[in-house]
Amino acid sequence: MSRSLATALPLFKIKVHEKGVIKDIKEIVVRITGLPSCLNGQIVDLGNGVNGIIMGYDEEDVLVLVLGDQTRLRMGKEVTGASEPFKIPVGDKFIGRMVTALGESCDQGPKVVPDEMFAVFRDSAPIVWRAPVDEFIPTGTKMIDIAIPLAKGQRQLILGDRMTGKTVIAVDAILNQLGRDVVCIFCCVGKSLSGLSKIMSVLKEKGAMDYTVVMVATDNAPVGEQYLVPFAAASMGEYFALKGRDVLVVFDDLTKHAWAYRQLSLLLDRPPGREAYPGDIFYVQTQLMERAGKFNDAHGGASMTFLGIAETLQGDLTGYIPSNLASMCDGQICLNSGIFAEGVRPAIDVATSLSIIGGRVQTPLMRSLTMGLRADFAQYNEVVTLSRLQSGLSDQAQKIVDRGQSIMSIFQQMQYDPVPQADQLLLLFALREGVLGKMTDVQRRKFNKEFPLFVRERFGSLYTTMGTATDLTAALEQELTVALKAHMESFAAAGETVA
Repeated sequence: MSRSLATALPLFKIKVHEKGVIKDIKEIVVRITGLPSCLNGQIVDLGNGVNGIIMGYDEEDVLVLVLGDQTRLRMGKEVTGASEPFKIPVGDKFIGRMVTALGESCDQGPKVVPDEMFAVFRDSAPIVWRAPVDEFIPTGTKMIDIAIPLAKGQRQLILGDRMTGKTVIAVDAILNQLGRDVVCIFCCVGKSLSGLSKIMSVLKEKGAMDYTVVMVATDNAPVGEQYLVPFAAASMGEYFALKGRDVLVVFDDLTKHAWAYRQLSLLLDRPPGREAYPGDIFYVQTQLMERAGKFNDAHGGASMTFLGIAETLQGDLTGYIPSNLASMCDGQICLNSGIFAEGVRPAIDVATSLSIIGGRVQTPLMRSLTMGLRADFAQYNEVVTLSRLQSGLSDQAQKIVDRGQSIMSIFQQMQYDPVPQADQLLLLFALREGVLGKMTDVQRRKFNKEFPLFVRERFGSLYTTMGTATDLTAALEQELTVALKAHMESFAAAGETVA
């Protein structure tokens, strides 16, 4: 009996390549005839070492985004379409490096050897891969950790006008992951080289590059790279998350990403819509943000948290791109230029900021110390607004103002100086005991700086416990009371008289 054809012939792989011809070149977009079986996101070899990505097609032609030097292309030149999606190199060796949207090093260091190649336009994880988002991620910004807590796997938007401190909050969150086994990815979209160099110097100075990948497409990079870099950063993050490591990705900023996609869409001859953005801008950015999440044990058991930054115009939160992004995130942190002008740092407007996950991820200890804090702060802001219209305050209103000023003094924070969780809890306990309400502004600033240091030096075991405790037990409350009393005595001995 003759052997079947399947057993008689050796197994081999067949790679299919389609041919096409460059018909037209318009800046970074090439129109190609041929490639009848192409798909969106497919890679195309344009020749002379230049590749491209298929961005769309019609009955006759294919539109390709050029990834490289378009001046090396010529009309009439033959191109090859590979039957595979656009991929970038990923791997552990990218930690500590600055790379482009294509995964190429741009920090004057040696070439990075990748562990794998990951598709850039990956689908978001299906629901059966996901786990509940219920684990707190500390950002080191007191106002956020206390009033707008975030969770691992959450998508949070940071909104604000230019120069109000949006990037500072995101960088502080990266700095605060030191020693927490969290891989951070800072995705720079459309920023200036000078702005990027400042961020890089902070990350290096604080030791954050030991666990951070920086992926960049600055304002002088091709528009195509500015469009691709957030998706590349998400793919890099997914590589680590599927390996079981928690990931924090910062997109700075998604407004410039929308600008890049608008410019690209106009080159692709797509009809403009509201504010000249293409009709699918919401879909494109949702496709990106949906890739965040917390994954179950069968798929790494880790999480990927997104912090997206968006720019507003004169504090308008209802702008097209800001409102789009807010609707696809789990909350927003709103920075106010008026608050910034008053000297408050960070200039977060607590009234318009929220986290959908919220206090669910806080420990019972933190919840017990922050109970009613947002309401008290909102009441303080109302009284301050009314006090501008009248000369005097009632005794009740003055108590509200004193309480609000005490809360405000705790929230104040210098840039690039994340505050440990233990320090925040110690200050909240002092606030609950009412000692801050009897102090002047100068005394509050001094107390907030010295009290955590005092506890760390004189009550080391208590300080360590505050970093890990989950409940405010009677024994812990007694220790805190003793430490606070001891510091108040030391405070008075230093010549600080508290009313």
